[in-house]
Amino acid sequence: MVKKSGTSLSNICLITILYTLEGLNIGLVMSIPLFLIYYGATWKDRGTFNFTFYPFSMKLLWAPLVDVFYIKRFGRRKSWIVPIQLIIAVVLLIASFFIESLVIQNHVLTLTIIFFIVVFLTATDDVCIDGFAITLFAATNPQWASTSQGIGQTFGRFLGSSFLLTLESANFTNKFIRAPLSLPSQTSGLFSLAQFVRVVAVIFVFVTVCVIFVREKQETVHADDHKASDLSLTKVYHSILKLLKKKCIQQLAIIMLLLPIPFVPFQAMSNLALISHGVPRDNLALVNIPVTLITVFVPLIIRRTKRPLLWLIKMYILNLLIAIPVSVYIHFTDKMLASGYYYPILILLLSISDFIKTLISAACVGFFASICEPRIGGTYMTFLVTISNLGAAINSSIVLYVSNWLPKKYDYLIATCACEVLGILLLVFVYRVLIRLQDLPAHKWYTTKQINAVENKLEDLGPSDPKQSFISEREIQ
Repeated sequence: MVKKSGTSLSNICLITILYTLEGLNIGLVMSIPLFLIYYGATWKDRGTFNFTFYPFSMKLLWAPLVDVFYIKRFGRRKSWIVPIQLIIAVVLLIASFFIESLVIQNHVLTLTIIFFIVVFLTATDDVCIDGFAITLFAATNPQWASTSQGIGQTFGRFLGSSFLLTLESANFTNKFIRAPLSLPSQTSGLFSLAQFVRVVAVIFVFVTVCVIFVREKQETVHADDHKASDLSLTKVYHSILKLLKKKCIQQLAIIMLLLPIPFVPFQAMSNLALISHGVPRDNLALVNIPVTLITVFVPLIIRRTKRPLLWLIKMYILNLLIAIPVSVYIHFTDKMLASGYYYPILILLLSISDFIKTLISAACVGFFASICEPRIGGTYMTFLVTISNLGAAINSSIVLYVSNWLPKKYDYLIATCACEVLGILLLVFVYRVLIRLQDLPAHKWYTTKQINAVENKLEDLGPSDPKQSFISEREIQ
Protein backbone atom coordinates (compact mmCIF):
# COMPACT_ATOMS: atom_id res chain seq x y z
CA MET A 1 0.00 0.00 0.00
CA VAL A 2 1.09 3.52 -0.74
CA LYS A 3 0.52 6.31 1.64
CA LYS A 4 -0.09 9.80 0.55
CA SER A 5 2.75 12.01 1.64
CA GLY A 6 4.45 15.24 0.81
CA THR A 7 6.34 15.62 -2.43
CA SER A 8 9.84 14.17 -2.12
CA LEU A 9 12.71 16.55 -2.88
CA SER A 10 14.68 13.67 -4.37
CA ASN A 11 11.84 12.97 -6.82
CA ILE A 12 11.71 16.64 -7.82
CA CYS A 13 15.48 16.71 -8.40
CA LEU A 14 15.40 13.46 -10.38
CA ILE A 15 12.65 14.57 -12.76
CA THR A 16 14.18 18.04 -13.16
CA ILE A 17 17.58 16.56 -14.08
CA LEU A 18 15.98 14.21 -16.62
CA TYR A 19 14.09 17.12 -18.20
CA THR A 20 17.34 19.14 -18.24
CA LEU A 21 19.03 16.43 -20.30
CA GLU A 22 16.07 16.47 -22.66
CA GLY A 23 16.28 20.26 -23.01
CA LEU A 24 20.04 20.01 -23.54
CA ASN A 25 19.49 17.88 -26.63
CA ILE A 26 16.81 20.23 -27.95
CA GLY A 27 19.04 23.27 -27.45
CA LEU A 28 21.96 21.53 -29.17
CA VAL A 29 19.83 20.67 -32.21
CA MET A 30 18.52 24.26 -32.33
CA SER A 31 22.12 25.55 -32.40
CA ILE A 32 23.34 23.47 -35.33
CA PRO A 33 21.62 25.62 -38.04
CA LEU A 34 23.48 28.69 -36.72
CA PHE A 35 26.80 26.89 -37.19
CA LEU A 36 25.72 25.79 -40.68
CA ILE A 37 24.79 29.34 -41.69
CA TYR A 38 28.19 30.58 -40.50
CA TYR A 39 29.85 28.13 -42.89
CA GLY A 40 27.70 29.12 -45.87
CA ALA A 41 24.62 26.92 -45.65
CA THR A 42 21.57 28.07 -47.62
CA TRP A 43 18.02 28.46 -46.39
CA LYS A 44 17.25 25.25 -48.30
CA ASP A 45 19.88 23.47 -46.21
CA ARG A 46 18.33 24.84 -43.05
CA GLY A 47 14.90 23.68 -44.23
CA THR A 48 16.31 20.18 -44.73
CA PHE A 49 17.76 20.17 -41.22
CA ASN A 50 14.37 21.16 -39.78
CA PHE A 51 13.18 17.60 -40.45
CA THR A 52 15.08 16.67 -37.29
CA PHE A 53 12.25 18.11 -35.17
CA TYR A 54 9.49 16.01 -36.76
CA PRO A 55 9.60 13.21 -34.13
CA PHE A 56 8.12 15.57 -31.53
CA SER A 57 5.05 15.98 -33.75
CA MET A 58 4.79 12.23 -34.37
CA LYS A 59 5.62 10.69 -31.00
CA LEU A 60 1.96 9.95 -30.23
CA LEU A 61 2.21 7.13 -32.79
CA TRP A 62 4.63 5.12 -30.63
CA ALA A 63 3.90 6.57 -27.18
CA PRO A 64 1.53 3.66 -26.28
CA LEU A 65 4.47 1.27 -26.61
CA VAL A 66 6.08 2.98 -23.62
CA ASP A 67 3.02 2.38 -21.46
CA VAL A 68 2.58 -1.26 -22.49
CA PHE A 69 6.00 -2.89 -22.85
CA TYR A 70 8.43 -2.84 -19.95
CA ILE A 71 10.41 -5.09 -17.61
CA LYS A 72 8.44 -5.27 -14.38
CA ARG A 73 11.38 -6.21 -12.14
CA PHE A 74 13.52 -3.37 -13.48
CA GLY A 75 10.82 -0.71 -13.31
CA ARG A 76 8.17 0.52 -15.69
CA ARG A 77 9.85 3.85 -16.53
CA LYS A 78 13.47 2.79 -16.06
CA SER A 79 12.92 0.02 -18.63
CA TRP A 80 12.80 2.74 -21.28
CA ILE A 81 14.71 5.69 -19.80
CA VAL A 82 17.94 3.77 -19.17
CA PRO A 83 18.45 2.18 -22.63
CA ILE A 84 17.23 5.26 -24.51
CA GLN A 85 19.59 7.62 -22.72
CA LEU A 86 22.53 5.24 -23.12
CA ILE A 87 21.83 5.04 -26.87
CA ILE A 88 21.67 8.85 -27.01
CA ALA A 89 25.05 8.98 -25.28
CA VAL A 90 26.57 6.54 -27.78
CA VAL A 91 25.18 8.45 -30.78
CA LEU A 92 26.45 11.79 -29.44
CA LEU A 93 29.85 10.34 -28.54
CA ILE A 94 30.35 8.91 -32.04
CA ALA A 95 29.03 12.10 -33.66
CA SER A 96 31.41 14.27 -31.63
CA PHE A 97 34.40 12.93 -33.60
CA PHE A 98 32.89 13.97 -36.95
CA ILE A 99 30.49 16.83 -36.21
CA GLU A 100 32.87 19.74 -36.84
CA SER A 101 34.00 18.46 -40.23
CA LEU A 102 30.38 17.74 -41.18
CA VAL A 103 29.39 21.30 -40.25
CA ILE A 104 32.35 22.96 -42.00
CA GLN A 105 31.77 20.94 -45.19
CA ASN A 106 28.00 21.47 -44.99
CA HIS A 107 27.05 17.80 -45.03
CA VAL A 108 23.51 18.78 -44.11
CA LEU A 109 21.86 15.48 -44.98
CA THR A 110 24.26 13.50 -42.78
CA LEU A 111 23.75 15.93 -39.89
CA THR A 112 20.00 15.72 -40.40
CA ILE A 113 20.05 11.93 -40.13
CA ILE A 114 22.25 11.99 -37.02
CA PHE A 115 20.16 14.53 -35.15
CA PHE A 116 16.88 13.04 -36.38
CA ILE A 117 17.93 9.91 -34.48
CA VAL A 118 18.85 12.01 -31.43
CA VAL A 119 15.52 13.87 -31.49
CA PHE A 120 13.58 10.63 -32.08
CA LEU A 121 15.18 9.13 -28.98
CA THR A 122 14.68 12.38 -27.04
CA ALA A 123 11.00 12.51 -27.99
CA THR A 124 10.56 8.93 -26.81
CA ASP A 125 12.44 9.75 -23.62
CA ASP A 126 10.06 12.69 -23.14
CA VAL A 127 7.11 10.28 -23.12
CA CYS A 128 8.84 8.17 -20.47
CA ILE A 129 9.72 11.15 -18.28
CA ASP A 130 6.20 12.57 -18.56
CA GLY A 131 4.77 9.27 -17.37
CA PHE A 132 7.40 9.03 -14.63
CA ALA A 133 6.52 12.53 -13.40
CA ILE A 134 2.81 11.74 -13.33
CA THR A 135 3.54 8.57 -11.35
CA LEU A 136 5.68 10.37 -8.77
CA PHE A 137 3.54 13.47 -8.27
CA ALA A 138 -0.05 12.33 -8.93
CA ALA A 139 -0.87 11.64 -5.27
CA THR A 140 0.84 14.72 -3.81
CA ASN A 141 0.96 17.70 -6.18
CA PRO A 142 0.67 17.14 -9.96
CA GLN A 143 1.81 20.73 -10.56
CA TRP A 144 5.35 19.60 -9.70
CA ALA A 145 5.39 17.70 -13.01
CA SER A 146 4.92 21.01 -14.83
CA THR A 147 7.36 22.86 -12.58
CA SER A 148 10.11 20.27 -13.05
CA GLN A 149 9.55 20.24 -16.79
CA GLY A 150 9.59 24.03 -17.05
CA ILE A 151 12.78 24.45 -15.04
CA GLY A 152 14.59 21.45 -16.51
CA GLN A 153 13.80 21.97 -20.18
CA THR A 154 14.41 25.73 -20.06
CA PHE A 155 17.76 25.34 -18.32
CA GLY A 156 18.72 22.51 -20.67
CA ARG A 157 17.88 24.53 -23.78
CA PHE A 158 19.91 27.41 -22.35
CA LEU A 159 22.95 25.15 -21.93
CA GLY A 160 22.55 23.67 -25.40
CA SER A 161 22.03 26.99 -27.18
CA SER A 162 23.03 30.30 -25.57
CA PHE A 163 25.73 28.78 -23.33
CA LEU A 164 27.22 26.82 -26.22
CA LEU A 165 27.03 29.66 -28.77
CA THR A 166 28.60 32.26 -26.51
CA LEU A 167 31.43 30.27 -24.94
CA GLU A 168 32.28 28.53 -28.23
CA SER A 169 32.67 31.98 -29.83
CA ALA A 170 36.26 33.26 -29.97
CA ASN A 171 35.09 36.90 -30.12
CA PHE A 172 32.99 36.62 -26.98
CA THR A 173 35.54 34.71 -24.92
CA ASN A 174 38.42 36.98 -25.99
CA LYS A 175 36.50 40.15 -25.16
CA PHE A 176 34.66 39.18 -21.99
CA ILE A 177 36.75 36.38 -20.44
CA ARG A 178 40.36 36.37 -21.65
CA ALA A 179 40.88 40.14 -21.84
CA PRO A 180 39.66 40.88 -18.26
CA LEU A 181 41.90 38.05 -17.01
CA SER A 182 44.88 39.36 -19.03
CA LEU A 183 45.01 36.14 -21.03
CA PRO A 184 46.21 36.08 -24.65
CA SER A 185 43.55 36.05 -27.37
CA GLN A 186 42.81 32.75 -29.08
CA THR A 187 41.23 31.78 -32.38
CA SER A 188 38.73 29.54 -30.59
CA GLY A 189 36.37 29.77 -27.66
CA LEU A 190 36.65 28.06 -24.29
CA PHE A 191 35.63 24.81 -25.95
CA SER A 192 34.74 23.52 -29.40
CA LEU A 193 31.44 22.14 -30.65
CA ALA A 194 32.95 18.65 -30.69
CA GLN A 195 34.13 18.93 -27.09
CA PHE A 196 30.72 20.17 -25.97
CA VAL A 197 28.91 17.26 -27.65
CA ARG A 198 31.39 14.83 -26.09
CA VAL A 199 30.79 16.25 -22.62
CA VAL A 200 27.02 16.01 -23.13
CA ALA A 201 27.44 12.32 -24.01
CA VAL A 202 29.43 11.72 -20.82
CA ILE A 203 26.79 13.54 -18.75
CA PHE A 204 24.09 11.30 -20.23
CA VAL A 205 26.07 8.20 -19.25
CA PHE A 206 26.68 9.46 -15.71
CA VAL A 207 23.05 10.43 -15.06
CA THR A 208 21.74 7.20 -16.59
CA VAL A 209 24.02 5.08 -14.41
CA CYS A 210 22.69 6.96 -11.38
CA VAL A 211 19.11 6.31 -12.54
CA ILE A 212 19.85 2.57 -12.70
CA PHE A 213 20.50 2.56 -8.96
CA VAL A 214 17.43 4.64 -8.14
CA ARG A 215 14.77 2.37 -6.75
CA GLU A 216 11.53 2.84 -8.64
CA LYS A 217 9.08 2.93 -5.77
CA GLN A 218 5.67 1.33 -5.78
CA GLU A 219 3.47 3.77 -7.60
CA THR A 220 1.01 6.04 -5.92
CA VAL A 221 -2.69 5.88 -5.30
CA HIS A 222 -3.86 6.83 -8.76
CA ALA A 223 -0.97 5.37 -10.63
CA ASP A 224 -0.16 2.09 -12.23
CA ASP A 225 -1.39 -0.04 -9.34
CA HIS A 226 -4.60 -0.24 -11.34
CA LYS A 227 -3.56 -3.40 -13.16
CA ALA A 228 -1.18 -1.64 -15.49
CA SER A 229 0.30 -5.00 -16.39
CA ASP A 230 -3.04 -6.00 -17.93
CA LEU A 231 -2.69 -3.28 -20.57
CA SER A 232 -2.28 -4.38 -24.16
CA LEU A 233 -1.14 -2.23 -27.05
CA THR A 234 -4.61 -2.45 -28.59
CA LYS A 235 -6.21 -1.28 -25.35
CA VAL A 236 -3.93 1.75 -25.15
CA TYR A 237 -4.70 2.83 -28.72
CA HIS A 238 -8.36 2.19 -27.99
CA SER A 239 -8.02 4.46 -24.97
CA ILE A 240 -6.83 7.26 -27.26
CA LEU A 241 -9.95 6.85 -29.38
CA LYS A 242 -12.08 6.91 -26.24
CA LEU A 243 -10.38 10.14 -25.19
CA LEU A 244 -11.26 11.75 -28.51
CA LYS A 245 -14.93 10.92 -27.91
CA LYS A 246 -15.08 12.66 -24.53
CA LYS A 247 -16.69 16.09 -24.71
CA CYS A 248 -14.30 17.64 -22.20
CA ILE A 249 -11.31 16.46 -24.24
CA GLN A 250 -12.86 17.83 -27.43
CA GLN A 251 -13.36 21.23 -25.79
CA LEU A 252 -9.84 21.25 -24.36
CA ALA A 253 -8.37 20.23 -27.73
CA ILE A 254 -10.11 23.06 -29.59
CA ILE A 255 -8.91 25.59 -27.00
CA MET A 256 -5.33 24.29 -27.13
CA LEU A 257 -5.33 24.49 -30.94
CA LEU A 258 -6.46 28.14 -30.87
CA LEU A 259 -4.74 29.31 -27.68
CA PRO A 260 -1.31 30.08 -29.26
CA ILE A 261 -2.70 32.66 -31.72
CA PRO A 262 -1.64 35.79 -29.74
CA PHE A 263 1.82 34.31 -29.06
CA VAL A 264 2.75 33.49 -32.65
CA PRO A 265 4.23 36.86 -33.74
CA PHE A 266 6.47 37.02 -30.68
CA GLN A 267 7.61 33.40 -30.87
CA ALA A 268 7.98 33.02 -34.63
CA MET A 269 8.82 36.53 -35.83
CA SER A 270 10.52 38.55 -33.06
CA ASN A 271 14.10 37.37 -33.63
CA LEU A 272 13.80 37.78 -37.40
CA ALA A 273 12.28 41.24 -36.93
CA LEU A 274 15.11 42.29 -34.60
CA ILE A 275 17.76 41.06 -37.03
CA SER A 276 16.04 42.80 -39.95
CA HIS A 277 16.10 46.04 -37.94
CA GLY A 278 19.86 45.81 -37.41
CA VAL A 279 20.42 43.82 -34.20
CA PRO A 280 23.51 41.60 -34.67
CA ARG A 281 23.00 37.88 -34.07
CA ASP A 282 25.75 37.80 -31.43
CA ASN A 283 24.02 40.56 -29.49
CA LEU A 284 20.70 38.77 -29.83
CA ALA A 285 22.23 35.61 -28.34
CA LEU A 286 23.60 37.64 -25.42
CA VAL A 287 20.21 39.29 -24.88
CA ASN A 288 18.61 35.85 -24.58
CA ILE A 289 20.95 34.80 -21.75
CA PRO A 290 19.49 37.05 -19.00
CA VAL A 291 16.01 36.45 -20.41
CA THR A 292 16.47 32.69 -20.02
CA LEU A 293 18.03 32.97 -16.56
CA ILE A 294 15.12 35.12 -15.37
CA THR A 295 12.46 32.74 -16.67
CA VAL A 296 14.10 29.42 -15.76
CA PHE A 297 12.65 29.45 -12.24
CA VAL A 298 9.29 30.99 -13.18
CA PRO A 299 7.39 27.66 -12.90
CA LEU A 300 8.14 27.64 -9.16
CA ILE A 301 5.58 30.43 -8.78
CA ILE A 302 2.66 28.10 -9.46
CA ARG A 303 4.17 24.87 -8.12
CA ARG A 304 1.47 24.56 -5.43
CA THR A 305 -1.57 25.73 -7.34
CA LYS A 306 -4.57 23.44 -7.54
CA ARG A 307 -6.28 25.49 -10.27
CA PRO A 308 -3.72 25.99 -13.06
CA LEU A 309 -6.29 27.07 -15.66
CA LEU A 310 -7.07 30.17 -13.59
CA TRP A 311 -3.39 31.06 -13.82
CA LEU A 312 -3.58 30.46 -17.55
CA ILE A 313 -6.45 32.94 -17.89
CA LYS A 314 -4.66 35.62 -15.86
CA MET A 315 -1.39 35.23 -17.76
CA TYR A 316 -3.23 35.13 -21.08
CA ILE A 317 -4.72 38.55 -20.31
CA LEU A 318 -1.29 39.90 -19.32
CA ASN A 319 0.14 38.57 -22.56
CA LEU A 320 -2.49 40.48 -24.52
CA LEU A 321 -1.49 43.64 -22.66
CA ILE A 322 2.29 43.31 -23.15
CA ALA A 323 2.31 42.15 -26.78
CA ILE A 324 1.60 45.56 -28.32
CA PRO A 325 4.33 47.47 -26.38
CA VAL A 326 6.86 44.76 -27.31
CA SER A 327 5.94 44.84 -31.00
CA VAL A 328 6.02 48.65 -31.14
CA TYR A 329 9.44 48.74 -29.45
CA ILE A 330 10.82 46.16 -31.89
CA HIS A 331 9.29 48.05 -34.82
CA PHE A 332 11.25 51.20 -33.91
CA THR A 333 14.50 49.33 -33.21
CA ASP A 334 16.46 50.96 -36.03
CA LYS A 335 15.77 54.41 -34.56
CA MET A 336 16.88 53.49 -31.03
CA LEU A 337 19.58 50.87 -31.59
CA ALA A 338 22.49 53.26 -31.11
CA SER A 339 21.15 54.58 -27.79
CA GLY A 340 22.42 53.32 -24.45
CA TYR A 341 18.96 52.42 -23.18
CA TYR A 342 17.87 50.20 -26.09
CA TYR A 343 19.24 46.84 -24.93
CA PRO A 344 18.29 47.16 -21.22
CA ILE A 345 14.69 47.98 -22.17
CA LEU A 346 14.67 45.19 -24.78
CA ILE A 347 15.87 42.69 -22.17
CA LEU A 348 13.17 43.91 -19.76
CA LEU A 349 10.38 43.59 -22.34
CA LEU A 350 11.54 40.19 -23.57
CA SER A 351 11.90 38.96 -19.98
CA ILE A 352 8.35 40.03 -19.12
CA SER A 353 7.00 38.41 -22.27
CA ASP A 354 8.94 35.18 -21.67
CA PHE A 355 7.91 35.26 -18.00
CA ILE A 356 4.24 35.30 -19.03
CA LYS A 357 4.72 32.70 -21.76
CA THR A 358 6.52 30.34 -19.37
CA LEU A 359 3.77 30.64 -16.77
CA ILE A 360 1.14 29.88 -19.41
CA SER A 361 3.09 26.82 -20.53
CA ALA A 362 3.58 25.67 -16.93
CA ALA A 363 -0.13 26.13 -16.23
CA CYS A 364 -1.07 24.06 -19.28
CA VAL A 365 1.33 21.22 -18.46
CA GLY A 366 0.28 21.34 -14.80
CA PHE A 367 -3.36 20.98 -15.79
CA PHE A 368 -2.51 18.15 -18.17
CA ALA A 369 -0.66 16.35 -15.37
CA SER A 370 -3.60 16.76 -13.00
CA ILE A 371 -6.13 15.19 -15.40
CA CYS A 372 -3.97 12.42 -16.89
CA GLU A 373 -5.03 8.87 -16.13
CA PRO A 374 -1.79 7.43 -14.67
CA ARG A 375 -2.59 3.96 -16.03
CA ILE A 376 -1.66 5.33 -19.48
CA GLY A 377 0.09 8.42 -18.14
CA GLY A 378 2.83 8.69 -20.76
CA THR A 379 0.44 8.29 -23.68
CA TYR A 380 -2.20 10.57 -22.15
CA MET A 381 0.32 13.34 -21.46
CA THR A 382 1.83 12.96 -24.93
CA PHE A 383 -1.63 13.17 -26.48
CA LEU A 384 -2.40 16.47 -24.73
CA VAL A 385 1.03 18.02 -25.32
CA THR A 386 0.93 16.98 -28.99
CA ILE A 387 -2.35 18.82 -29.47
CA SER A 388 -0.85 21.90 -27.82
CA ASN A 389 2.28 21.71 -29.98
CA LEU A 390 0.18 21.16 -33.08
CA GLY A 391 -1.77 24.33 -32.32
CA ALA A 392 1.46 26.33 -32.10
CA ALA A 393 2.81 24.83 -35.34
CA ILE A 394 -0.36 25.37 -37.36
CA ASN A 395 -0.88 28.94 -36.18
CA SER A 396 2.78 29.79 -36.79
CA SER A 397 2.60 28.49 -40.35
CA ILE A 398 -0.56 30.46 -41.08
CA VAL A 399 0.73 33.72 -39.60
CA LEU A 400 4.11 33.43 -41.33
CA TYR A 401 2.45 32.66 -44.65
CA VAL A 402 0.05 35.59 -44.38
CA SER A 403 2.89 37.90 -43.28
CA ASN A 404 4.55 37.37 -46.66
CA TRP A 405 1.67 39.35 -48.18
CA LEU A 406 1.88 42.23 -45.71
CA PRO A 407 3.92 45.42 -46.27
CA LYS A 408 7.50 44.47 -45.36
CA LYS A 409 8.03 47.55 -43.22
CA TYR A 410 4.99 46.86 -41.05
CA ASP A 411 4.50 43.09 -41.33
CA TYR A 412 5.51 42.29 -37.74
CA LEU A 413 3.41 45.11 -36.27
CA ILE A 414 0.33 44.26 -38.35
CA ALA A 415 0.61 40.55 -37.55
CA THR A 416 0.86 41.29 -33.83
CA CYS A 417 -2.19 43.58 -33.84
CA ALA A 418 -4.27 41.10 -35.86
CA CYS A 419 -3.38 38.24 -33.52
CA GLU A 420 -4.19 40.47 -30.55
CA VAL A 421 -7.72 41.01 -31.82
CA LEU A 422 -8.19 37.29 -32.45
CA GLY A 423 -6.80 36.53 -28.98
CA ILE A 424 -9.29 38.88 -27.31
CA LEU A 425 -12.20 37.33 -29.20
CA LEU A 426 -10.97 33.84 -28.28
CA LEU A 427 -10.78 34.72 -24.59
CA VAL A 428 -14.35 36.05 -24.63
CA PHE A 429 -15.65 32.77 -26.05
CA VAL A 430 -13.59 30.29 -24.01
CA TYR A 431 -13.41 31.98 -20.60
CA ARG A 432 -16.42 30.16 -19.12
CA VAL A 433 -15.41 26.90 -20.78
CA LEU A 434 -11.98 27.04 -19.13
CA ILE A 435 -13.56 27.65 -15.72
CA ARG A 436 -15.88 24.69 -16.25
CA LEU A 437 -13.04 22.41 -17.36
CA GLN A 438 -10.99 23.40 -14.31
CA ASP A 439 -13.86 22.48 -11.98
CA LEU A 440 -14.40 19.02 -13.48
CA PRO A 441 -13.33 16.22 -11.08
CA ALA A 442 -10.35 14.17 -12.22
CA HIS A 443 -12.34 10.99 -12.89
CA LYS A 444 -14.31 12.78 -15.60
CA TRP A 445 -11.15 12.80 -17.70
CA TYR A 446 -10.44 9.07 -17.23
CA THR A 447 -11.35 6.27 -19.63
CA THR A 448 -11.64 3.35 -17.18
CA LYS A 449 -14.81 2.67 -15.23
CA GLN A 450 -12.94 1.11 -12.30
CA ILE A 451 -10.98 4.28 -11.61
CA ASN A 452 -14.08 6.36 -12.11
CA ALA A 453 -15.91 4.35 -9.48
CA VAL A 454 -13.16 4.72 -6.91
CA GLU A 455 -12.81 8.43 -7.62
CA ASN A 456 -16.54 8.85 -7.10
CA LYS A 457 -16.26 7.16 -3.71
CA LEU A 458 -13.35 9.36 -2.74
CA GLU A 459 -15.30 12.42 -3.79
CA ASP A 460 -18.30 11.32 -1.73
CA LEU A 461 -16.15 10.77 1.36
CA GLY A 462 -14.56 14.21 1.10
CA PRO A 463 -10.98 15.18 1.83
CA SER A 464 -11.35 15.12 5.60
CA ASP A 465 -12.75 11.59 5.86
CA PRO A 466 -10.26 9.41 7.76
CA LYS A 467 -11.30 6.36 5.71
CA GLN A 468 -10.24 7.97 2.45
CA SER A 469 -6.68 6.60 2.36
CA PHE A 470 -7.87 3.11 3.39
CA ILE A 471 -10.39 2.88 0.56
CA SER A 472 -8.05 4.41 -2.01
CA GLU A 473 -5.31 1.92 -1.17
CA ARG A 474 -7.53 -1.14 -0.94
CA GLU A 475 -9.72 -0.65 -3.99
CA ILE A 476 -7.20 0.65 -6.48
CA GLN A 477 -4.73 -2.15 -5.84
